[in-house]
Parts: sequence; structure tokens; C-alpha cells
Amino acid sequence: MSLQISLRGKDALTLKQQLELLSLPRNKRIRLLKHLGRIEKAKARKRIQAQKDVKGAKFKARKKKGGKMLKAQAKGLTPYVKNANRLELTHKNKHTAKIGAVHQEGGKETMSATRMRRIHGANKSHAACTRSQAKALVILGYKVKAKNKGYRKATIKELVSRLSQSQAGGILHSLRGKQRKTQWNIDAPKREFLGDSPANVRDEIIQFLHEQS
Repeated sequence: MSLQISLRGKDALTLKQQLELLSLPRNKRIRLLKHLGRIEKAKARKRIQAQKDVKGAKFKARKKKGGKMLKAQAKGLTPYVKNANRLELTHKNKHTAKIGAVHQEGGKETMSATRMRRIHGANKSHAACTRSQAKALVILGYKVKAKNKGYRKATIKELVSRLSQSQAGGILHSLRGKQRKTQWNIDAPKREFLGDSPANVRDEIIQFLHEQS
């Protein structure tokens, strides 16, 4: 993900300010970039908390209702200064950074069964079969071994007590003639939580230069 903020036209620094910026020693350039990084990090976290993008518009909602979006992005966001002339606001965890880029720019996010277990907890797959799963199995004619020879139709109560959610899900897929997916794509709409106006960045730079004089 690449995000650039250009100070041009009415947002440009004056020639004097540009010369002051260029004459800053390396340690002060790093300090300036870290200062800007902390400001942008705080703004990004506030946007995620409010579930709003850089323009103040609400994040596009998920298809299925759930909790707040991009919470992991707010927690681990860290500013990095590269070569004393470049600021990067990203995550140490490359996977988290990749997800952030998908939401920032919009695109497809790859989801897997393994990742779902990691997000929602592995224990959920071992939890008892839900009543809705059991009811669906009964409707589809799922049978269990009878005390005598042969099989009989199962009851909702015994399915809830015998099967886990993972087992019930696998059986349902099989009975419905569907192959269980291990990986699938999710369309992620654009949710710009990173960024700022050139005017805001210019004002922060001018304030920093003023403090150095």
C-alpha cells in the first residue's frame, strides 16, 4: 500500500520554509517524521473508533452484522521512519498490514477455515451442535444407529448432545451435496482510515519548524 500526501498550490510551503526543512539535520528530520507519524496514528485510531473514513463518512457496513471493523488495525498501528526522509504507518505483522491495505484501497480479502478458527477461536468448532444445525439434519433425514440392527431418524436432542458444531457442519455439507470450502474470497469495500489533508500536514510542519527557530 502506498499513500502520498503532496503539498502543492495553496497548501505548499513557502520557499523559506522549504529551505528550513531541507537544512534540518538528520536527527531533526527523523524527529519531525516520528511526530507526524504519532499524529496520523492517533487520527487513524479515532476514525476506527468512530467507524468513519478520512472524509468523515461512515464505513460501509458488512453484509452480516457484527462488531466494529478494523479493530486490529487500530491496536498495532506503528510509525516507521525510513532513511530519515520517509514515513510509513503500518504493522509489524505483515498479515495485518496486508488486510489493512485491502480495506484502505478496497479489493478482495482471502479468508480460510484456519484463519476463521484463529479469529473466532478454535474452541467454537468443538462446541456442541446448535439446535438450528440439529433441526436441519433432522429435516434432511439424517439417521443414527438403532439399538437393534439398522438405522433410525435422529432427534434434535440427541444430535445436540452427540455432535460438535464442526461435525454437524461437515455432515450438512455432505447431505446437501456441497464440497466444504477451505478458502474463499470476501469483497472488501474501500474504508480509508489512513490519510490526511495537505493543509493539516503543512500546518504541522510549519509548527515544528517554528519550534526549532
